[in-house]
Amino acid sequence: MPALCVSVGEDFNLDLTMYPSFLSSIYDFEKPGYWVRRIGFKHLLVQQGGELCCSGDGCSHRLLHGIGGLWCWSDCISILRDSGFNWLLELYPGLRIAAALEPVDRILVSSAVVLSANTSYAGNVRRWMKLIFGGLDLKESSLLVEAASTAEKLTSPQPRLLARILPELRDVVLKVGEVSLETLRKRLLSIKGVGPKIADAIILFTGASSMVAPGDRHLTRFARYYLGLTGKLASKNMCLKGGAWCRTCSISRQCLQGLIVASFSAGAGLVQTISYVHGRLGTTSWREKLYRELEAFYR
Repeated sequence: MPALCVSVGEDFNLDLTMYPSFLSSIYDFEKPGYWVRRIGFKHLLVQQGGELCCSGDGCSHRLLHGIGGLWCWSDCISILRDSGFNWLLELYPGLRIAAALEPVDRILVSSAVVLSANTSYAGNVRRWMKLIFGGLDLKESSLLVEAASTAEKLTSPQPRLLARILPELRDVVLKVGEVSLETLRKRLLSIKGVGPKIADAIILFTGASSMVAPGDRHLTRFARYYLGLTGKLASKNMCLKGGAWCRTCSISRQCLQGLIVASFSAGAGLVQTISYVHGRLGTTSWREKLYRELEAFYR
């Protein structure tokens, strides 16, 4: 089967882009520039210069558009350049926001986000994803029933939470692009166990919007030292009280996520992604650290 390719630009870095994305929960790193799909469709992603190519089952321009970060790239970088933060783009050349644009992939990525709460992504989430979804036929309607049954049998609280909310999570996530962003975030926050961080990560990594900044310790530290922004992370009650969507929230200036969205608009998600990579890899010898982590935990 011939490879399907899209142009992503010579500066694109597939490995760096996959590293902070929840899409990496359904792929394995094989070698620099090569990622193999391990859950659902079987295909190979390869970066060839300025092109991102896919060969195998489930390949599509839509899939590559999402993984290559093309879904938001011009919007993500324009505000950073216009507001004098172009230097942020130079910290990690080639970094994009890899998002799941296909419906089934959105369910998988959202599941990985839920599993990531208060645990190790590399150590636990990738393993749980394989246990819960590995080997299932993603075209079958019984997917959620089987996945929820498997998740419920695991002893950790994260898989058990996923088992309880998976049907509702699926219904909400499949509305991406059909409902307003305010409605989408409000519905996500209405799900038991889903707070602002999980809701925003789902919105970002399903390609619903880059106008979110999932709040964590990396973002808090990066915002304070590099952006001059300080504030508390929003709570679930705070978000629901203010209207759920940062752009229209009446109290958005009272939380860090709201301040970042107000400052960077569609670039907020990229700022958060940069802050995560910075927190994990630093700025010194980050390339070497990246490949050590990929070799150790992403195979």
